[in-house]
Amino acid sequence: MEPETVNNEAAPADVPQSRVARHKSRLGIANIIGIILCVLLFPAFLITSILLISSLINPDVPPSCFGVTPLIVESGSMSPSFEQNDLILIRNTSENDKYEKGTVICYRSGDVYVTHRIVKVSKEDGKTVYTTQGDANNTPDRDTVKAEQILGVYSTHFAGMGNALLFIQTPIGMILCVLLPILVIYLIFTVPSKIRSRRNRYRYLATKKAGKNTDD
Repeated sequence: MEPETVNNEAAPADVPQSRVARHKSRLGIANIIGIILCVLLFPAFLITSILLISSLINPDVPPSCFGVTPLIVESGSMSPSFEQNDLILIRNTSENDKYEKGTVICYRSGDVYVTHRIVKVSKEDGKTVYTTQGDANNTPDRDTVKAEQILGVYSTHFAGMGNALLFIQTPIGMILCVLLPILVIYLIFTVPSKIRSRRNRYRYLATKKAGKNTDD
């Protein structure tokens, strides 16, 4: 007579217990590795996706994520605070914010964004304006900066990481940073369940076979 239920916790008599233990151990390790990869990849995928969507919605403004804009330093005008090809993070601010002398701000100047230090705060036509200067420059910037030009305030930088951001913006970089994490996360959540399903079916068939042998 065939058993109607299968106890997934018990292995059939003809399956060595050491083999079952090793199989469970491998599945446990795979689950742990999967969780670690998911924790590491999901934030990168989320940030990359937000930056991509932001750049598509508003192509005239550098894309930001959670109020922070990553930018690549293209000159050495702020050396030694940060160098060319560094990745800097700008904390976005509003036009109503006020800035003090010594603050490093990022502002729009024509078609480019400049990150320099405020060396003077003054008034023009009753409005606050800022005179800026690069730390490595001998003279202040020619034009003063108005509040509506300011993107935000310098927060921190990562030395030499500008190339990484440029790579993410390439087609290959998009594939590796967006599509690959999606694939990995999908495999993390599907492969272990399929392995468990096959293991349970193997146990069921082995138990069924053992039951028939007993009846014979």
